[in-house]
Amino acid sequence: MRTLWRRWPCGLRAGGEPSEKHAILDPYACRPAPPQHDYTNQLLLAMAASLGYLTVGLVRGFSSPGVPSMQQTTPWLVPDDDAVSWVSSVPPLGAFVGSLASGPLLQRLGRKRTLMISAPLFVAFWVLLAFSQNYAMLFSARILTGFCAGISIPSAQVYVNESAHARVRGVLGSLPALFMSGGILLAYVLGAWLPWQALAGACAVPPALLFLSLLPLPESPVWLADRGRHAEAARAMAWLHRDSVFGGDPAASPEPPMALTAVKSDGGGVSSSVFTLSDDTPPPYNGTHQEAAAPEKETAPGKGASAAQEGSPFSRRALLRRPVLIPLALSLALLVFQQLSGIDSVVFYTVMIFESAGSTLDDHVATIIVGAVQLLANVAALFVVDRAGRRPLLLASGALMAVSMAALGAYFNLQEQNREEGLELLPLASLVVFMLGYSLGYCTLPFLLMGELLPERQRGPLSSLAGSFNLAFMFVVIKTFHNFQQLLGNDGTFWLYGAMCLASCAFVWLLVPETRAKSLAEIEQFFEDSHQARKEKRAAAARAVVVAAAAAGGADVADGAPEKTAQPAGSS
Repeated sequence: MRTLWRRWPCGLRAGGEPSEKHAILDPYACRPAPPQHDYTNQLLLAMAASLGYLTVGLVRGFSSPGVPSMQQTTPWLVPDDDAVSWVSSVPPLGAFVGSLASGPLLQRLGRKRTLMISAPLFVAFWVLLAFSQNYAMLFSARILTGFCAGISIPSAQVYVNESAHARVRGVLGSLPALFMSGGILLAYVLGAWLPWQALAGACAVPPALLFLSLLPLPESPVWLADRGRHAEAARAMAWLHRDSVFGGDPAASPEPPMALTAVKSDGGGVSSSVFTLSDDTPPPYNGTHQEAAAPEKETAPGKGASAAQEGSPFSRRALLRRPVLIPLALSLALLVFQQLSGIDSVVFYTVMIFESAGSTLDDHVATIIVGAVQLLANVAALFVVDRAGRRPLLLASGALMAVSMAALGAYFNLQEQNREEGLELLPLASLVVFMLGYSLGYCTLPFLLMGELLPERQRGPLSSLAGSFNLAFMFVVIKTFHNFQQLLGNDGTFWLYGAMCLASCAFVWLLVPETRAKSLAEIEQFFEDSHQARKEKRAAAARAVVVAAAAAGGADVADGAPEKTAQPAGSS
């Protein structure tokens, strides 16, 4: 009998009804058993969306083998260093514009359809690049592939983050960056044997696969719920195995499922933050589904995101609130430090760096080793991102990159003095350590934190803005690499990158909060609570000033009273 109750908590009879005796002894035993979380569909969605990042990786990795191939086979396309610099660095400039354009698209069309739009454009522009006959065609094709990358980056990351359960969001949210590393390595490997025209043609295949793989997938449930399309959101969550423990068949119910019911504030505003909590740890069962559906913490009027998000989320007042500005500033700073580490100078000019270093290994082989190390390190990072936490990984990442850049700068400094004998493998070792450090944290976590920190109702446009900011800095870093080489030398350039990596460690240590294992709504509530606490502290300080001023005024009155009463006595 005891074993039976363990297997059937409701004490089911043959007819399927709970036994009266068991219901009396344990009235909560008939609560539906929590579902076993199945993340397979979430993984499939994340992998499909990450094909967009793989194509972005091809854009980033193309110039490293492609430009030297152009110099050998079609030298009239890149006749000088200035042309090489522009062809290599212009994709981020196009991506800057594409990322700005993705903001309205994410908000109006949704995450999935915005990502799908980039796929056929990618195919067309890769084909244009493959058939480029002059510098104008080459330049246009490069900037247009960058434009598509700008659309893909924020849409894929937001799509994955909003579809993933909080327990696996760190892992699944890191997949896009992993696929980007795979795209870079694929470009390195193919570029070692293919001429640049064939390489460009091969790069058109992954975006075609991206379009086909996205067709059967659902839209982001967060975006659907925010649009009031509750039935579709419920079906999307059911497909992702993120439906509520109390939710029934969404198609059979006229009302949205419990997990997707919007909570009203006193002012009539709708809190969309509850949608993101739908399948995280459920509240205790209190006997009825209604009581368990909405925790008091989320529905308390005037508190948290519910009250804070009344009115238009894109009004000036809403966008200039501290709970919006602080997460945006943190996201922008992390993305800037990612670029100032020098990662894209390394990725775009890996072959040229090894040529300058005079490595004993073949330049393309050394480049492939660096790309393979980055990919493997990204795979390893998947297993620690939700265990070690975001802050420790960012700190370790910044420290390793700083050490490796210092070592690479030291090698070039010794090379200028003809004292590099016996250290020929130091450039390769330095870049391997650099890629290990970068993959451990700054490769994935700035984008992951961007999707976690930004408020849900402003996430689409702000992700677009943050992505554009990142791409603008990417263009600046790549374009100025040769300028810094001429101004500071190879040693000074890499030492500068190392200093930026150290500065990133100080920033993370002082300002970046930990988000591991927290739902998106809990992260948003953290900034709302911090803002509320700041307001209460300022109000308390103002009250203290008023009380002190009143007390001082009362003391002055008390001191002056005897003098006024003493004058009549003296005059009489």
